[in-house]
Amino acid sequence: LMEQARIAEAEHRTGEAWLLRTRLEKGDFQEGDRIVVMAHSIAFKIEADTLVVRAGKVIPLPRMGEVPLEGVLRSELNDRFEKHLAKYVLDSEARTTPLIRVGVQGSVGRPGYYYVSPDLVLNDIIMRAGGPGGDADLNKVTIRRGSDVIWDESGTRAALTDGLSLDRLHLRAGDDIVVPNRRHVPWASILGVSLGVISLAVTLV
Repeated sequence: LMEQARIAEAEHRTGEAWLLRTRLEKGDFQEGDRIVVMAHSIAFKIEADTLVVRAGKVIPLPRMGEVPLEGVLRSELNDRFEKHLAKYVLDSEARTTPLIRVGVQGSVGRPGYYYVSPDLVLNDIIMRAGGPGGDADLNKVTIRRGSDVIWDESGTRAALTDGLSLDRLHLRAGDDIVVPNRRHVPWASILGVSLGVISLAVTLV
C-alpha cells in the first residue's frame, strides 16, 4: 500500500493517494464492521462465529480481553487475531473473514446497505443489490464517503471494466455506491412548448 500511495502521488492521482494514506494511518476497520471467525486450540473451538467491531475499534472476546484493531489492515487481521489468542491459550489457530457494510443507492433493484466481503468486485455488489434498474446509467456510477466523492465516473467505469474489488478501491464501512438514472430529454414537452410559441407568434403576426 505504501508503494501504491507513492506511485499515485507521483502520477498526481491525489484522490487515490489520500485513500491509501488514510488506510495506512487509521487501518481498515470501523465500528460496526463484522468479522466471521473460526478458531480452535486444545482448550476450545469457535465455529464460524460473527463478531462485531465495538467502540474504540476493538473486538471483545469472552475471558480473553479485547483485540485492538486501530491501524490494522484487513490483510493483517488474521495474524493480529492469532497473536492475541496466543496470550491466553496454546496451539491456537484462527481463520478470519472481515465484512464491511456498504451502501448501494439509486437505480438498482434493492437499494440499501449490505455486509459483504472486501474481495467482492464492484460489479457483483451491484448485482447483490438487485442489479441495475432499467434506466440505470452505469457509465456515471460514483462512490461517496459522506458528502465527498471518492471515486468519480471515470474511476468507477475503469473499476467495472477491470473487475476491481472493494478492497482495491479502498472502500470502508459506510461508503455508498450511487447508480444514477439516465437523463432523458423530454422531447414531447419541448415540442409542445415550441409549437405553442410558434402558434403564438403566428397569431401575433
